[in-house]
Amino acid sequence: MIARVLVPLALVACGGSNKPAKKPKVVKKDTKPVKPAETEEDREKKRTSAAHSIVPEGASCLPTALKDNTAPRLELAAIGSDAVVCAIDTDETRLLGPVACWKVDLGSGALVYQPAAPLPGRGISVLLDDRCARGYCLPKDAKVPSTKIARMAWNSEGSKVAVLVGDDVHLYDASSRAHESSFSIRGEKGVTNDPVAVHWVGDTLFVEGADQGPFSAVWAFKADGNAVGGIEAIGAKDGKPISTFGGSFSLLDKTRVAVAEQGFSTVTVYETSNGQRSKLVRKLTKPPCKNEEVDAYWKDENDKVTPKCKDALQKTFSYLQGATAVAGSKNFLVMLRGPRLGELAVLDSKTLAEKKAIKLPWCTGGGGGSAGAAIESDEKPAKDASDAKEDKAPAKASTRAPARKAKSGGDEDPDAGGE
Repeated sequence: MIARVLVPLALVACGGSNKPAKKPKVVKKDTKPVKPAETEEDREKKRTSAAHSIVPEGASCLPTALKDNTAPRLELAAIGSDAVVCAIDTDETRLLGPVACWKVDLGSGALVYQPAAPLPGRGISVLLDDRCARGYCLPKDAKVPSTKIARMAWNSEGSKVAVLVGDDVHLYDASSRAHESSFSIRGEKGVTNDPVAVHWVGDTLFVEGADQGPFSAVWAFKADGNAVGGIEAIGAKDGKPISTFGGSFSLLDKTRVAVAEQGFSTVTVYETSNGQRSKLVRKLTKPPCKNEEVDAYWKDENDKVTPKCKDALQKTFSYLQGATAVAGSKNFLVMLRGPRLGELAVLDSKTLAEKKAIKLPWCTGGGGGSAGAAIESDEKPAKDASDAKEDKAPAKASTRAPARKAKSGGDEDPDAGGE
């Protein structure tokens, strides 16, 4: 009797369920193609396109847009016996680097367009991409500032590159992009304010530093990282470098640089090989100003300067404030600023007296101007770029090397024909 009861219960307990079996979930694979990572070559193409929107390729005149406050800055260099002008972007939202370059006919002021490239020795500012500056990547332990801005310079041969990021300079082989060494710009004899540029002349690197107020200066370092110190005035006893505020820093030639004070009132020439200095003084007429007004003007305290005094000082100095020079055999060739932007001045290399002005052509109609476009100039019209002897264009690369030296059998004299 007991067995009869247990067997049916066992059968019921082992009975199957009527619920359907669950189907396995099918995971759909993303069939969209993976977007390849942006390369330095891709970024260079974008920069070139943006540069051509500012200065059209082949332009034989200066676009009027270069007169804007945020426009690329015109810089001058001597490459072989040629005077070369380049527009260098300084807008920190993009920092395109060189936007366009031109070879200048010093007799007429005519411009011949050249592919944009860094000027030998003179620094540019760029934005970091994935810890790399134009393909030169920082060491893993290098600190990156929040601004992600790098200052770069090539040596005159184009074989080495210096990249200043934060408080450190990193040196690279230009062709392989291999990192070779690093050094700090701080410490004894080092930079005391914020670095804003690096330049390379001979075996010496120069770092420009600026305060928030009216002081900026230049410090020298050997390529091995040894700090030489700030460029001081002859006979200075306070150890403070010469201020470039209201003045400028120029790369004169392969062995010399110069610090101009207060609109070329004085120029201190510095030899990179031994640190020897010489001083040039420009003869000036006394302005209708009190001494306190002149001091206030150079401290950018214009509310303490009377209109009459300010007008006189601006007429004398404004076009030379920030002006940079290169050296010829007898003269300095100077890129002027302010109301005379777009002019080159030939200054006597001993007295700093202006001997001649060379007006570069501005484009009309607000456009960039193609070769042969109408120009605005007091000089003879520029020749069509197609009629000029073409320079050999540098090979295309994802990172532009500095402009090559002109092949010339004569003396390297950028002011030849400029007198």
